[in-house]
Amino acid sequence: MEVFTGADAQRYKEVRLVTKEGNKIVGFSEALRMAELENLDLVCVSNESNPPVCRIQDYKKIMFESKKAKAKRPKRVSVLKEVQFKVNISEHDLQTKLKNVRKFLERGDKVKISIRLKGRERENPTRGEGLLKRIFSEVEAKSSRIPGPQIIALLEPTK
Repeated sequence: MEVFTGADAQRYKEVRLVTKEGNKIVGFSEALRMAELENLDLVCVSNESNPPVCRIQDYKKIMFESKKAKAKRPKRVSVLKEVQFKVNISEHDLQTKLKNVRKFLERGDKVKISIRLKGRERENPTRGEGLLKRIFSEVEAKSSRIPGPQIIALLEPTK
């Protein structure tokens, strides 16, 4: 949408004016004069049609409402990301996965941490608990542990 002024009179001889009574084809200068009488703007709705379609309305009000509608839209929806660890993970792999966890939290996503225990590791889960405590200490987030046979935790970004 654009606002027409007197300078546009050379480009358009006539316009289709949409009003409450209906639409009619009028001369450009007459449409501009009608808009000035009402202390409103002559706003072009469609440039592609022949003649261009115009409406008499307050352009500032339209721009304000469109900005307001854009501000109302949801910014970003939170997504649940999952990162899996093993008990005997190497230091470099641990740091790489922690870097991904931090990146997800900075974006505003929730992160599900799951530590997989295999075989005899299930009988003595203290190493898995120690790994989980280390993850909690290295990452700044709200954390909650989900009880069960596996070691699962949920991290939420702090605001």
